Amino acid sequence: MSQDNNYLEEFVELFLKSIPIGMSNTLPGISGGTMALVLKMYDRLVNGIKKINLKILIPIVLGAVFGVGVGAKVVTTLFESQPGLITAFLLGLILASSKVTFVQVKDFNWKTGTLFILGLVIALTYSVDISSGAGTVVVSPIVVLLGGAIGSTAMILPGISGGTVLIMLGLYERILSAISAVLDPVLALELSAIPLSEVKVLFAFAVGIGGGLLLFSWLLSYLLNDFRSLLMASLTGLILGSMRSVIPNQFGVKEVIGFSVGILIIYVLDKQ
Repeated sequence: MSQDNNYLEEFVELFLKSIPIGMSNTLPGISGGTMALVLKMYDRLVNGIKKINLKILIPIVLGAVFGVGVGAKVVTTLFESQPGLITAFLLGLILASSKVTFVQVKDFNWKTGTLFILGLVIALTYSVDISSGAGTVVVSPIVVLLGGAIGSTAMILPGISGGTVLIMLGLYERILSAISAVLDPVLALELSAIPLSEVKVLFAFAVGIGGGLLLFSWLLSYLLNDFRSLLMASLTGLILGSMRSVIPNQFGVKEVIGFSVGILIIYVLDKQ
């Protein structure tokens, strides 16, 4: 009986801690991996994925999915009502989060410098304006699947968020829109109103995430252990370059407030 109670306590703990991890992956600038580190469950997350430990993965997945649903609704609503405010907020998040990876670059030499510049150039080249990723854009299921696979790496990598990667791939608002379109009829208990096209998008995205996590968890563990400084240098460049995607059209009082709050959130998380 005590073992059952212990597992139940662990299940509830992992579920609750995974909710903010899921929410963070809907926001560019906040890394799910960084949130896992803050919540002291990063090792269990990576090892659970590597070993396909269902006792660990089931509560984490359930909590993360719940967090993604909540985050998607909030972000979608804010984009519609306060686009300038939320864009500046995301800009602050991304700028401040570059410190998380930069401080882990222990050796400053031509290798780290080259990888930093390479990451910066890649991000600047492939970043897209966040407002261009409208929810009505039609994308191939293959593109969504590959986007999920690529984004999954960032979702467990400290310092760079899955949302940032999805912005760079032009899939950010498309995925949020699909989540919201499916979630609304579910919450209203009108299951027949769930759009099949959006379910297909989310299914392809989920398959990409699952495959990407299984494939990259081993590589991630290896790179973090043996090439952390080089990896963090390239990630710092990627993060800073992705700021191009979330530059507001103008900077008024709301934008300054949003930008400042974004920086403050990362500062508080980093201090934790």
